[in-house]
Amino acid sequence: HTMSGGASCWEKTQTAVSPFLEYDTVKTVHIRSKKVGLLFRLIQLGILGYIIGYVIVYKKGYQEIDQAVSSVVTKVKGTAASCDLNMSLANCPNASVRIWDTVDYTIPAQENNAFFIVTNFVETPRQYQREEGWDEDPRANTTGSNKVYYCDTDADCPRYAASRNGVLSGVCNQSTHRCRILGWGPIELIDTDNAAESPNSNTLLPAAENFTVFIKNNIFFPKFNTKFANTGIVKRPPSYFTSCTWSRDRDPYCPVFRIGDILVEAGITNFRKNEVATGAVISIGMQYNCNLDTDTTCAPSLTFTRTDDPNDPLSAGYNFRQAYYTSSYATGFVHRDLYKVFGLRFIFVVSGTAGRFSFIPLLVAFGSGLGLLGLATVLADLLVTKIIQHRAFYMAKKYEVVDESEYQAFYKSIQSNAPTEEGTPLLSTTTR
Repeated sequence: HTMSGGASCWEKTQTAVSPFLEYDTVKTVHIRSKKVGLLFRLIQLGILGYIIGYVIVYKKGYQEIDQAVSSVVTKVKGTAASCDLNMSLANCPNASVRIWDTVDYTIPAQENNAFFIVTNFVETPRQYQREEGWDEDPRANTTGSNKVYYCDTDADCPRYAASRNGVLSGVCNQSTHRCRILGWGPIELIDTDNAAESPNSNTLLPAAENFTVFIKNNIFFPKFNTKFANTGIVKRPPSYFTSCTWSRDRDPYCPVFRIGDILVEAGITNFRKNEVATGAVISIGMQYNCNLDTDTTCAPSLTFTRTDDPNDPLSAGYNFRQAYYTSSYATGFVHRDLYKVFGLRFIFVVSGTAGRFSFIPLLVAFGSGLGLLGLATVLADLLVTKIIQHRAFYMAKKYEVVDESEYQAFYKSIQSNAPTEEGTPLLSTTTR
């Protein structure tokens, strides 16, 4: 019983170890079949077509590639008007009409790869700071990160704690039950802020859609020492740039864009009703694909996308606050005009590649492609041994198992039949 158990254990060990003591070698099987041969050649032709047609020709695998370095310069032009009184511009007296030109509505005047145009604003004029402080807005929230403090006594107003419009002075206004603040006042009122976002606000600048922006984009490919500009795509006299306006169909190479056309391209079709009050963020994509083997100029493909969410309940559109300060040299008195401005922020996203013929990428693309030809053999073997009708026959021909015992028998037969120098077999049997 013990010997039987030992033998069984040894057999299990041999079974487990034997796969590691075997060797696979390639066996060439020449199949004379028109169907199989044609199938193999078609696979090879398909792979060669992919290498030459797609990798080398279509994807320009014969070119050396460089990435663009870019700069964008903009100039906005146009004029708008608003009324300083709480009435429509049509009924506003001339003395209360405010004119907005480029310097007024472009904030800041220059910005890297972006520009901003004011379309709406909330003004809190002539703010200053005083010792006794200011009353907080009774309509503002008493919870959240931008809260005001509710109070019944001065003890409810911890001095210098941050409030919506300043820091607490430590004094409670018993009539409004709000802590007084130290800061700039008169304070910005939340009702005035909300009223400005109404489509009927007298502070809107709907004329902004008729402003124009001149966009000058230069790209440089350092590897090839080559430069392109969107102003040099077509050869036109300088007067052309002062009279043309970009149109995707009629004049796609004009560098002067109407703001309203950009908004429509970005999907904003009712600017005067919605975005003029709240603002928006627009991405202007400029993609260059330059073939330096054939192109003397290179034109960008343009895309316009609104990137902010117009339905964001927290803060739709785009806005920020800006202050203008005035001081008296005689008294040292300082006051400021505070503006919360809403508007259109345009951000440029420029990318580009340039390619030029070079033997090195051609050889790399062709060499790596040739390696794929080995896939034809794999696919043909798979079809022959797994899919076609006589697959079992081809499987038996392709894969042959040779056992060590067969080799020993074959070797013994060779030795037994090999002649000696005297013409007798090398191995002979002795008879008794």
